Amino acid sequence: MRGALLFLMLAGSLNLLACGAATTETPAQAATPTPLPPPTATSRPANPTPVPEPTLTPTPLPISPTPRAEQPAAAYNPDLDYAQVLFVRARQGSDGRWTFETTVRHNDEGWDHYADAWQVIDPAGNILAERVLAHPHDTEQPFTRSQSNVAIPPELSTVIVRAKCNVHGFGGQEVALDLTTAQGEYFEVITR
Repeated sequence: MRGALLFLMLAGSLNLLACGAATTETPAQAATPTPLPPPTATSRPANPTPVPEPTLTPTPLPISPTPRAEQPAAAYNPDLDYAQVLFVRARQGSDGRWTFETTVRHNDEGWDHYADAWQVIDPAGNILAERVLAHPHDTEQPFTRSQSNVAIPPELSTVIVRAKCNVHGFGGQEVALDLTTAQGEYFEVITR
């Protein structure tokens, strides 16, 4: 009987070891999970399910250039660091050519920062005439300068006068003139 009991005890111990129930860990150690090793290239599945990458198909935006005459009037910077066109008088001569008298306001600060030109352009932005301002007007603000002998194509009824400074370029108030109208906001037209 004693041999049978010893056999059963030995068989039970072997059975417990085989099932992993018998360990030498303390209860506190047994409750702490054993960390898994970091994944390696060999630990990945042999045939992973491919995940398709999203395809981005660019949607072309419609390109429709807005003519300058249709751009909003508030698209200018009113700061006097930008040259502002305050008023334009356009006078047509007997030969059909035009003289533009343009009044400009800018915070001229000597040669380092001053209004250095104004231009007459068509609604597409083509330059029809340019008046270069050869020096600063620190003590003469606003100031008016004219440009004569400007040829305007007969089919063109609207022109724009804009001014620039040598630091900020263009960006101040522009004046759009309707050459078929005697006067409008910020302009006067005198025809032959």
